[in-house]
Amino acid sequence: MSNNGSLATLEELRAKAQARDVEMTGRICLDMSHFKAVMRQLRKVDDNIILRMNTTNTAEVHECFAVFQILQTAYRRRERDINMCLRVLDEKIAEAKESKSPKMFSLETQRDWVSNERGVEDIVRKRSLDVFKSRCQLFEFPKEFEDFLNQRKIK
Repeated sequence: MSNNGSLATLEELRAKAQARDVEMTGRICLDMSHFKAVMRQLRKVDDNIILRMNTTNTAEVHECFAVFQILQTAYRRRERDINMCLRVLDEKIAEAKESKSPKMFSLETQRDWVSNERGVEDIVRKRSLDVFKSRCQLFEFPKEFEDFLNQRKIK
C-alpha cells in the first residue's frame, strides 16, 4: 500500500516483486521461521492481485502487460530463492552424512519444509494467474513464460 493507505502503485509493486531489500542467504535458508517470513514478504505482490486487477484497465493490453511483468519478476525471484535454499540444504545434508552428524535428520526435515514451499508457490501462482487471466483475457503469455511455468507443470 502507498504511504497514504491506497492501493500500491505499479512502481511500488514492481519494487516489491524485485525485493531488493530482502536478500536470501544461506543463513536464512537454515532458519525456517526466517525463511518463511521472507517468503511471506516476497508473496505480497500476489496478496493484492484482485485489488490490483480491479483498478487496472484490462482492455488495454499494455496495462495487463505491466501487471504481468510484475508477477513474472516475483515468480522468478521466489523460484530462484527456493532453489538456492534447496541447494544450501543439500550441501549441509551431504556434509552431515559425511561427518555422521546427528543434525542430518533436522536438516532433512528443513529441506522437506523448503521443498514444500514449492507446493505453496504453485497454489499462489495458480490463484494469481487465474485472476489475471480472467481479467486480461486478451493478453497472451510469452512463450518463455509458459516454458518457465511448465518446467514445474503449473497452468
